[in-house]
Amino acid sequence: MTSESLSEQHKKLGRAVTSLISEYAERLESAPVASPATPADLKRLFDEPLPLAGMPAEEILEQFARDVAPHAMQISSPRYFGQFNPTPLAIGVWADALCSALNQNAGAWRNGPTSALIEAQVIGWLCDLIGYGPGAFGVLASGGSEANLIALKCARDKAARDMCDLGVRAAGADLTIYASEQCHFSVEKSVDILGLGRKSLRKIDTDERFHIRVNLLREAIEKDRSDGRVPFCIVGIAGATSTGVIDPLPELAAIARENDCWFHVDAAYGGGLAFSDNQKKKLSGIELANSITFDPHKWMFVPFSCGTTLVRDGGNVLRDSFDISPEYLSEDRGGSDVQYDFFRYGQMGTRRFNALKLWMAFKFMGKRGYAETVERHLELTRHFADRLDELPDFERVGEIETAVCCFRYLPEHVRGLAPEDQDRAQQALQQRIEKSGRAFFPSTILQGRRALRVNINSYLTERRHVDDLVELLREEGNALGVDR
Repeated sequence: MTSESLSEQHKKLGRAVTSLISEYAERLESAPVASPATPADLKRLFDEPLPLAGMPAEEILEQFARDVAPHAMQISSPRYFGQFNPTPLAIGVWADALCSALNQNAGAWRNGPTSALIEAQVIGWLCDLIGYGPGAFGVLASGGSEANLIALKCARDKAARDMCDLGVRAAGADLTIYASEQCHFSVEKSVDILGLGRKSLRKIDTDERFHIRVNLLREAIEKDRSDGRVPFCIVGIAGATSTGVIDPLPELAAIARENDCWFHVDAAYGGGLAFSDNQKKKLSGIELANSITFDPHKWMFVPFSCGTTLVRDGGNVLRDSFDISPEYLSEDRGGSDVQYDFFRYGQMGTRRFNALKLWMAFKFMGKRGYAETVERHLELTRHFADRLDELPDFERVGEIETAVCCFRYLPEHVRGLAPEDQDRAQQALQQRIEKSGRAFFPSTILQGRRALRVNINSYLTERRHVDDLVELLREEGNALGVDR
């Protein structure tokens, strides 16, 4: 193998893969959103012994086109209304290819000089967008789960510095964290990973609009203090996964300040509102947070995976929690480049050059482009809610704060059922639509009851797709009533 032959391989594969990707994009309008294949079906497709001899790349790509792509969830479809998984920007997809070709280790400056400086640049743009001052900093993460973990470790270490060196038992602090019952599951996972135990997380009940009940938060903190526990962190939500709601961030910031608690805001999804001058007010108070989770692979349409942890008081906060100097990276290099060693700001050593696709997405869309898309998604969500209100068999749950609408299928014959049977009706309708391949959206649990959830998250989605979804709900709901 020579550099010349490698170049020829790239040319040949590049043409083939470009064709596969463009054909995939062309089929998004008409292709089934979800495959009817079962796990057993897919296991039969891929069940083969370990390859002993290599095979031509053309045959591998043929199998991809035949067996992989058709059975993937078509997340990029304009009729995908699922979790916060939008259609990735084309420039982001190809940035991923460029990233793989360069194969930089973005962990240390010496192994990825341009990756380090570009990461610092995009982190600066995000901090500026969210309203942080010039001293703020951050680090890219794989997604919101890792970003929350990084932030909560900083919170833990600020509350009990000895934990880094001596561990949870030696530190002797009975630390407690508070979040809405709407918080992402990664908050609970994080306190487990950090050695605090899942029971150290207090999930506070929400009101009828699914916002954290501030009075109950105050009561929980007061009770824990009287029981000898140490409140150390309050997590606010800006765009809850199930409902899209935003907690009262200024009030949470004040309570955190009064109780000497770290204030973290999980804005993995809702942070995108900051692009719109008309919508940014919904994030009022986010700039008061000690740390923020923001996922560009959500409302910024960057391909997976790309999350961030932003920290108000700068990189020193992250380095206090994560910095370590292995012998092979510890020599004095006689410059300021150590500040661009991003392995010092989080738990990952080897890191992908994910900043490249974020940098290109920023430059391709611009703040105005993102603002227009965010506002269009909100308008489409309100349109969906208005259409749903016209159907007597459906009842909305909660309010529209972002591009998420929750609702229930409750025709007269379902309203008279026991709660658990009503819940089964929601799942039955969701499953009918998923199996049809004509659209996809999930269900969720809201205050103990099953509900349906639609999120407008693709820049390909137009009003006609929303209207088609409303008609599909009506048709399948009627068919479900006949089949009961």
